[in-house]
Amino acid sequence: MFDTDSESDTDNNQTQTPLRPVQIQSTQRLREALTGGVADKVLAVLSCMDRVGLNLPLFLDFLSWGDRECIVNAKIRYERTALMVSKELPDILERWRSPPRVSGGRNIRSKGARPAMEGFAFSCITEIIDKELEGIGELAMCPSDEVSDSGLTRFLIEDMVLKLSSPALGSTPRLWALLQKVSRTKEQARKHTKKSSDLTILSVIFQLMYARSHHHNRWPKFLTTFLRAQGISAKSLDLLHSFGLTMSHKWSMRAFTTISANALEKVRQQVHSMPFVISHDNVNIPFRTFSQRLDKQRHFDSGTAATVYFQPNAPLEHPLCNRGLQECRKEGRKHPITIDDIFQLEAKSASARRDRDIHRVLQFLVNCPEFDFHTYPHKDHDIFSLPSAPVERLPHGPQSITEQHILGTVHIEEASYEGNDQLIMEWFKQLNLHTEDERKRTGLERVVVWVGDQLTVERLRGLFKYRAQDHTSFDRLDWLVVVFGWFHLMMAFANSMHKQYLGTNAGRGLMHAFTVLERKGLHTVQTRGPFHQQLHDAIYHVTEARIRDCWRVVSWSDDLTDLRQRNPADLHRLATVIVDQLSSSCAVGEIDLQPEDERDEIFRQAILWNRDAMRYVDLNEAIRKGDVGIMEETLPYLLFRFAGGKNSKYTIEVLELLQCLHREWPADVKDFVKRRGWLMNLTGRHNGFYPIDRGQEHNIRDIKVTHQVQGPNASWDLMKRISPAIPTLVRVRKHMERQIQTLRRGSFHTDPAKTKDIERLEGVYRTSEIHVQQDGRRARAKADRVDDIVSLGAAHLFSRKTMQRWWEHRDFARSTLELWEPESC
Repeated sequence: MFDTDSESDTDNNQTQTPLRPVQIQSTQRLREALTGGVADKVLAVLSCMDRVGLNLPLFLDFLSWGDRECIVNAKIRYERTALMVSKELPDILERWRSPPRVSGGRNIRSKGARPAMEGFAFSCITEIIDKELEGIGELAMCPSDEVSDSGLTRFLIEDMVLKLSSPALGSTPRLWALLQKVSRTKEQARKHTKKSSDLTILSVIFQLMYARSHHHNRWPKFLTTFLRAQGISAKSLDLLHSFGLTMSHKWSMRAFTTISANALEKVRQQVHSMPFVISHDNVNIPFRTFSQRLDKQRHFDSGTAATVYFQPNAPLEHPLCNRGLQECRKEGRKHPITIDDIFQLEAKSASARRDRDIHRVLQFLVNCPEFDFHTYPHKDHDIFSLPSAPVERLPHGPQSITEQHILGTVHIEEASYEGNDQLIMEWFKQLNLHTEDERKRTGLERVVVWVGDQLTVERLRGLFKYRAQDHTSFDRLDWLVVVFGWFHLMMAFANSMHKQYLGTNAGRGLMHAFTVLERKGLHTVQTRGPFHQQLHDAIYHVTEARIRDCWRVVSWSDDLTDLRQRNPADLHRLATVIVDQLSSSCAVGEIDLQPEDERDEIFRQAILWNRDAMRYVDLNEAIRKGDVGIMEETLPYLLFRFAGGKNSKYTIEVLELLQCLHREWPADVKDFVKRRGWLMNLTGRHNGFYPIDRGQEHNIRDIKVTHQVQGPNASWDLMKRISPAIPTLVRVRKHMERQIQTLRRGSFHTDPAKTKDIERLEGVYRTSEIHVQQDGRRARAKADRVDDIVSLGAAHLFSRKTMQRWWEHRDFARSTLELWEPESC
């Protein structure tokens, strides 16, 4: 009559559908054959139950696995399964939960089984969610060894969302679906289809895990590290900790100590297997106190912070040879570089520099809104591409990415030779290079490139001379190669142009441009604040406005739109005219040869500015794109400028670098300094290079501002312990910002549109006709008369024996002894 093999009270795989739903077919046949009143049949069944001493609750209880006999009886099993797999069961349960009203009635709807069913449903949901949360326990844990750079940056939000929402073992698909359902209303789900609640759900799940056990702290640790990288206060962090979102401030301080120790240990291992560069610079910290005592007063301290730079993905290379460096230095001191050599270097690079200037003049035109280059018929012509291959460009990509590790801060000022002597030993102690064996290895084998600003390099070079007669090569610092930072050199370059071209409001120099553009605070050179960035922008804007005016002059056009009618060859010819006749030393020389009453001082000043500004732009673009060849070619021009501008310190620095590059450094050291000691790249992008000393300034900003040590326990020792963790915090912050786009606000500075500024300057220069010679035109004030300090500097170096005095100061005897202490038995 029925097949007992077709059903079973045990279900080994609850996700599968019965293979032979005979009960469903039987129920369907009975429904189709049903005749007569249904109520009568129900009453008959109820009457039968009364006769045998049962009611409906007892009947359902016994039918639903009530006792042993009901479980094993084949007929009861069959009917029970018919109910469990029937299509009617969901409708039955729904009517139990929400019974229908009587047709046409106004009575209150019956509660039915709603309380019991909702309580049962709640217990089911709780059990399911509890089981899913137990399954992701390992995923939510963050061992202490993962509180590091590599461990924290392995946390991928997209990967976590995929793992938690996918219906796989050890995930939370039902909890995810439930939270996704309740995180938005039906109206929101219908209208805002692109709105995602993944981050909210992810945070809620990890909050629940952290509430269940403090070991489930992967998300809180990651979020805490990110917020500390943003400079969150201790009280705010503890508030979020009370909500279960983050770890406590106390944990963050312990984590800082752990991260710092791990970072230093990593550096100590890498310095033995990878080439590296060191830089250090001053850091000034104000220590404040709110309850003063004799031994507790406000004070302003000066110290030093150092950073080590690696390129871990770069190809392996042979270590630099200290013995070879010493021999080349010894030989190079016999042959000082001469002014003739420098003139030859300048002449050698003139042709390539002229090509770059022509190309840049063309770029100023095609970037002009009036020209509308995107619709220019010949925009794909070769003259608009780069004029030639880069001179010596550093590779970009993953192999060029630089890792920086802060060694810490110490309360030692670098202003004296003794201070730098202590600093070297302090940083070597941090790197574990201070032992006798390591000192001997460094003195005999290792070469260390040290980068800093002009003061740092000057003091290190003085220490190099001061210890020239010590008994070992380590003590004599024979292993030390000092290199000035190009960021500070660019600042000195901009200051030199500010001094040369400032003028007055009556002239057409920088003072006039600052007034026209309403740029405040640029009339005097400053070392703090955004002065140098604003001066840098002003140099670019003035240069672009002047070159646009040059295009109008040489093309005899009132509107740059007319140049769209010219073919590329004609535009290239006009650009060549601008470079040769309106921005070159030859053009200035022709004016200087004219009779005095025919000279146009305004026209001469305009040509001088164009020539010098082109060198500034050229050098800045070379730094940004990593072309160290152009940087090296610019050194003679920089030497003449600094010498003529009476900047004796950078005159010496450029002379020292030229002497080392062309006389005293072996090929491998020269190549290493240019590839590793001038520029760094933290992103691998082709235009992501910047000077190492600028990176050092960023680290000092993080130490002083973003991650400053505050409170009554602020001290140099605390900063020393914590500061090595800063690069890890920065990487975690960037890692988070790459994943959540909304958190990128404040990470990048967007320059405001320059169009109106340049148009206003261009109109002023056009009205003044500064690029059109007018015989006898004079500057109104003495301050508006501009000297050609580059030519004056070249003459100064040639005639006043500046180079001879420089050489006499650095020409000193160096010992070659190696009197190491005997090793103890």
